Formats: sequence, C-alpha cells, structure tokens
Amino acid sequence: MNKYSKIILTAAILVLVATGLAAWSITDTYFGNKQGGYEPRSFSMGAAGTFNDLRPFGIAANPANLTLLDQRLAFQGGALITRNEDNRHIPLYNSFDNYIDDAVYASNINFFDEYAIAGMGALQFGAFKMGLGIYRKPLLDFGGYYHEEIRNNRNTDNDGYPEKLAINKIENTGNLMQNAGVLSFGFDLSDCAQMNFGAELSLLQGKQEYSKTIRWSQWAIDTFADAVNNASKVLPNYELSSETELDGMQLKAGTAIRFNKRFGLAATYTPKATLDRTGSIKEHRDAYYNADAIDNTLAIDEDYILPAEIRLGILYQPQNIMRTWFNLDAEYVQWSQVSSHYEDQFNLYAGVEHWVENRFPLRLGFQAQNGYLREVETDGSVIAKRILTPMLTAGSSFQLTSFLTIDLGFGYSWREYEALDLFGDAYYNDRIYSGSATYALWPNSHITLINRGWENPDKVRENNISLNTGLTFTW
Repeated sequence: MNKYSKIILTAAILVLVATGLAAWSITDTYFGNKQGGYEPRSFSMGAAGTFNDLRPFGIAANPANLTLLDQRLAFQGGALITRNEDNRHIPLYNSFDNYIDDAVYASNINFFDEYAIAGMGALQFGAFKMGLGIYRKPLLDFGGYYHEEIRNNRNTDNDGYPEKLAINKIENTGNLMQNAGVLSFGFDLSDCAQMNFGAELSLLQGKQEYSKTIRWSQWAIDTFADAVNNASKVLPNYELSSETELDGMQLKAGTAIRFNKRFGLAATYTPKATLDRTGSIKEHRDAYYNADAIDNTLAIDEDYILPAEIRLGILYQPQNIMRTWFNLDAEYVQWSQVSSHYEDQFNLYAGVEHWVENRFPLRLGFQAQNGYLREVETDGSVIAKRILTPMLTAGSSFQLTSFLTIDLGFGYSWREYEALDLFGDAYYNDRIYSGSATYALWPNSHITLINRGWENPDKVRENNISLNTGLTFTW
C-alpha cells in the first residue's frame, strides 16, 4: 500500500468512526438511536417512567418496578414506528451578496420499525414480595439512509432539469439487541407505603452494516467518454463499507419507594458498559488517469463504550375527582467516560395522565435530550458539538377486556445543527480524471469544485414522528 493510499484509507476510517454508527439520522454520533423503552404509556408522558406501577414494560426503565406492579403475571408486546425527515441546507445569496434564505439541496424521508416483548411474574408472602421478569428489545438502532443527487446547472434557464452527474448513498442497517433478566424484591411498610429493590443483567448482541457509495450516472460516463476520447480515462466510482459485531453485558440497579397514595420516588443506576466491537472496513475506488485503484481492508477490534447513567423519577397523584398522574424524571449521562471531547449532560422528562369522561386517559408529555455530533477531520482532530433534541408526546389507551389493554403513544421531535458536507464537491471535478484544463460535465468553466469546511457548513434540520403502541395482558 503506497503512502497516498494509506492517507486516503486513514481519512475514510476516521470519517466512518464518526458517522458509521448513525441511526435514523445519518449524522448521529457514536451511539446510534438509543431506545429507552417500548412502554407506550410512559412514552406518551415524555418517557418519564422511572416510577411505573401500571405496565410490565416498566421493568425496562427500572427493575424495581416489577414488584411495584399490582399483578402476579403480565406480558406486554410493543412496536415503535418512526418517520425521520432530514433536510440539508446551504445559504442562498442574491447578486448583491445579500443573504436570502436557506436552500435545500438534499431531502430524505425514511421509515423505521422496531419490536419488543416483556413478561413478569411475582409472588406475595405476607409483607414480602418477590418477582422475576424478562424482556427483549433493541437498545440501539443503527438504521439510517441517505440519498443525494449531484447535478450541474445546465438547462435551468429553460425550465428544464439539469443533467444528473452522480448518485450518492449512505445505507446503515442493524441494531444492538438487549436480552435482559430482572429480579426484584418488595416490602410493604404499611397499607399505602412500599419499598422495592431490583437488579437487571442484560446480554447485548448486535450487528451493523454500513455502506457509503458514489456512482456516476450513465449520462456522465457517456459525456465524459465523448469529451476525452480516450478509453483509459474514466470516472471512478467509490465505496466505503464496514461490517461489525457488538457483544457484551450491562448491569442496572434500581429502587422504587411509594410513600403514600400521592407520592412515589424512584432511582436507577446503570454503570459504564464496555462491549467488544469487531469486524472490518473496506475501501474501493476505481483507477483513473494517472492514479491506481484503491482496494484496502482494515480489521476492527476495539472497545465500544456505553456511558454510565443515573436517573431519578417522582410520581405525584393529586387528590382530584378524576384520577391524575404526574411523572417527572431527570437523567445524568456521563459522556466523559466515552471521550474527553464530551461533557456530562442532563436530560429531562415530564408527563401527565388525566382521566376524563368514562375513564378515558389523556396523556401529554415533554422531554429534552442532549447528544453530540462528532466530526473527525482528515488530520485526526475531533470536533464535538452538543445537540439538544426536544420532543412533544401525547397518547391514550383503551381496554379490550378486563385483562387486555391497548396503549398508543405519539411523539414529535426536532433538532437543528451544523455539519460538514457528507460528500465533498472536489470528487466531482472531472478535470482530475481527464487531465484536461476544461470541464466535460459542468457547463460553467468559472466554477470551483472544492470541499466545503466549517467556514461553509451544511445546516441540517430534522424531525421525527413516532408511533409507539403496545398490547398488555395482566392477571
């Protein structure tokens, strides 16, 4: 491998580490999309479910919730469907160099779905209660798709479509599955007071496949061939791909205390988990002009870190004529355990459920989560930017029978941030591949095709619309 090839592969690998674990959003950082739980009731209340005494999937949020439940046997299945919209903008200026608006140059809408199941059983021995539970759900979702067309500006003055030069794609699939066992103990302190302790052991296994491609269009290939009239000069396609596997374990401990009919307090602690990440990265670029083809493979064998999390939650039930629940959670995530480029962050979750006529529950919630966008420069320097993602939620439920309940939760989240161009413009400079002083694919000779840096980044606006539904059986 020559020196130039090593530089190319190193830069590609650094970029892949930064964006290769994207999920839903292509520019999400190291962790993909974190799946907090598949309990639609808590989801519709802003995901505030550290204290949850009504649904079996509450054991995924806090293992102590198992003996907090007033059931001997319960099962719940859940589904989460998400629509992600990603719009990438660049600033638009008039002939006087005055800013007009942001112009959308790439827009992607994709749908993602995940499924999970949980079950629990508990026995009461006087004032003492013991329970066991299991669940299986995705902990991280690595699904993400991006499609972008590169066009010149020919024919735009005649209300025609400009020619398509290339198609860029990023495809990311896979998830990290969590198979968990839960043990919980409860103690009745009085008729209305209860103390619960729980522990969870999870086996984490997952697989992720990533592909980033640049494919020249047939029009570009034919036009370039006619212009250069030399069979040895071609437009090179490009592909960067990886296949990785994740394997490890995670622990969680929790407590839930009911002080009286009105007030409850809960807390969980999830210590740092270090998983094994193994696989390979492959890079291929066709030969062109006076440059050889690139075919490189690099093995991956590294640690993948899930940071420690501390979460506190309260439940308050005011003395209303119609029943009301208010849940509030605060979460502390130790991002600094992953990298010195990150700072620890707080997240907030809040929600309310109020029964209206005919015991119909109306649920509303809000959450604010902090994450990071990490960009790795070609020289290895890391730029980390904190991103705030708010979400508004709502939902309800209805009973099919005395032991079957359907819950529905809806969420809308959004965020806006700056990011580097996913595909640098310099790659589409056909003069590099022909050795000519003039363009073959671009009608305007005065344009300069160079990669944009942080002096001219993309402005990314995203939104997610989510549906969380679950069917609960209790006995």
